[in-house]
Amino acid sequence: MEHLNKTMGLLMKNGSFVGCSVVFPLDGEFLCLTAGHNIYGKNFDQIFDINVWKVEDHLGIKHAIKECICDVNFAKEHDIVILRLKCGSDLQSFHCPEFYSIPINPAHSFTFRAKYEQSKTVVTQRHLQFNSLCTESDFKFFCTIEKALLMNNDYKSGSDWLGGWSGSGLFLDNHHQLICFGVMTDIPNKGNDGQLKFTSISALDKLNINFNIRAASHLDLEKKLLASSINAIFDQTDDEAISKWTEDKINKPQLEYINTKLAKAYNDNRLDLMRKNTIKKLIIGRTFLSTELKKHETIFNQYTKAYNAYALEDLEIVANNRKEANAGIKKIKETYEVYLLSCLEGILGIDDIKILANYGISDWIANCSLSFLENE
Repeated sequence: MEHLNKTMGLLMKNGSFVGCSVVFPLDGEFLCLTAGHNIYGKNFDQIFDINVWKVEDHLGIKHAIKECICDVNFAKEHDIVILRLKCGSDLQSFHCPEFYSIPINPAHSFTFRAKYEQSKTVVTQRHLQFNSLCTESDFKFFCTIEKALLMNNDYKSGSDWLGGWSGSGLFLDNHHQLICFGVMTDIPNKGNDGQLKFTSISALDKLNINFNIRAASHLDLEKKLLASSINAIFDQTDDEAISKWTEDKINKPQLEYINTKLAKAYNDNRLDLMRKNTIKKLIIGRTFLSTELKKHETIFNQYTKAYNAYALEDLEIVANNRKEANAGIKKIKETYEVYLLSCLEGILGIDDIKILANYGISDWIANCSLSFLENE
């Protein structure tokens, strides 16, 4: 997402701002995606004269236009066009995103950067979600957006004052990879529906350009990132990290819970080792959640629901001795692991689920959730 601003382009006609666009290098060329009506007019009845147009990049540099690859008929049908630009600076200053078809899973979160006529600055809007396909075309779709973002201080609706948003690129939110799905084309019903309309990048498949548009069903970047990052988390959670956690005063209440509860399940010979293991699982799980899982909205929401639902169970271990207490801990962990697997199978790998299961039992030991009871 750090390169998102580099893809932002402003369409200028005779020096005046008209709309937004996505600029990027591809195969040695400098290209621009925007809404078709931005250059051909809302009724697609205007002649496109490249001599009066420029595209301004994120650094304020204006680039002339070589040609529009899409004719007016294509633009009218799909409301998306590609422009070839004369790069007025270094192509290395820009970033080419990955291109994917429409992800219809409403749990995915999208973002876009745009400028409107009344504003001097570019704004970033986040947390959009797929709503539905348009009946007029399989390449057009709606995304929901917070309705308040489409109203100004005078309670004017979106399309009355947000002129210029058209052509903005729709990207996957909060992700290391920069992934583009399409461009904005309309604010339906003046924003009163809390929706924005987009055209999918897939519409460009008909053109002879190597966009390498991938199917949204192949979006497995979440799993790849999780798999590559977990090794680093393990490496960082060493004896020094455990020692620092133990010595930190803020963890004193949790450490007391750990010491008290583990003493009921393990004898003195194993107590230190199990205390260390519990703290390590706690640190790894929390780091995994805070630095990785929170980046991936779908997975994080699914896990949170599963964790909260299972935590409603009675986490009580009835035991008369350490052996029974130990067996009780194992049973809760095994049951929780099976439950997590049923909730997250196909979303997370078994190794990740085991990490979260270990974290869950360690977290419950370290707070007041899990308790030991003796038989009456």
